Amino acid sequence: MERRSADVSLSEFAERLKTIGVVVGLLIIAELFYRWFTYPDDSFVLYQELLTWVWFNIHSLIFGAETVSYFPTEGPQTILQFSHNSLTGSGMSPLEVTDECVGLHEIAFVSFLIGMTPGISKKMKLKGILTMAFVLALLNLARLLILYPLAVKGCQTNPGQYGCWAPMWEFHQFMLDVGFMLIIVIGWTGWLLAVGGPKKVRAVGNNRLPVNIPKKIKLRQNHTLKSYSIIAIALILLSSASYTLAFDELSQTEKTEAEGCEGVISSLCAYEIREWENISGRAYRLLFVSGVLAFFGFSEFRWRTETEPPEEE
Repeated sequence: MERRSADVSLSEFAERLKTIGVVVGLLIIAELFYRWFTYPDDSFVLYQELLTWVWFNIHSLIFGAETVSYFPTEGPQTILQFSHNSLTGSGMSPLEVTDECVGLHEIAFVSFLIGMTPGISKKMKLKGILTMAFVLALLNLARLLILYPLAVKGCQTNPGQYGCWAPMWEFHQFMLDVGFMLIIVIGWTGWLLAVGGPKKVRAVGNNRLPVNIPKKIKLRQNHTLKSYSIIAIALILLSSASYTLAFDELSQTEKTEAEGCEGVISSLCAYEIREWENISGRAYRLLFVSGVLAFFGFSEFRWRTETEPPEEE
């Protein structure tokens, strides 16, 4: 029987499976790297504090300054406490903006997904990443602002009952477990259709990898403003990490206390060991990022331009 032109041959099918496998593999590697990078607590402490500050002020404008306050802590200012008559006695704990609650995980995932989409120009990919990052950041802020009315609504029926704020927690978990992933998939699909992605992806063919691999890497001879900027950032990160590990008094105190707790089983020692793991972990990760940036700053790349076909009008 003669094979119709619209049929897919076994070799073409195998190539498509290979492409899908590469994409899935790269996504898994990226996810594992992100989890390793954010293993220390408060990995994005500056952004966490900024988001908490924005949340606090917008919440105060909408619901009143008396309904929210910063929870006193010696650590980063990332914990808020809700106040309402119906919440009194309900056992509701203060809410902390952790590194997993700031939305950067979702932004990193969708950025990687857009970046691996073949057949789309770098300019359109950058626009897509910036747009999705902005949308996800706004949605994450909206998610935080919705928590208070959900908690109050749940407790108005049974004021002071333990756990009456459960609707707030259920919504929070749904968004983290499922909601943001749905938004990412829908957003990426919408972006792909908007830029004519399906047609461009088919035009690329099955023999192209979803990532652009440089055909040559060599030591940079002539530096540009961009390369100098990258090297400067690398030096700043290197200096910060080195200072933390070698000279910072608080870090050295935590290190000494953690070393003194080796082999000791107690809640206090567990806390001290974890604190030193957080401090040293963040510093070592800064050293890693510094090394990667330095590599890019001192290297010159020759890219395979044929992997990016010209845009169709």
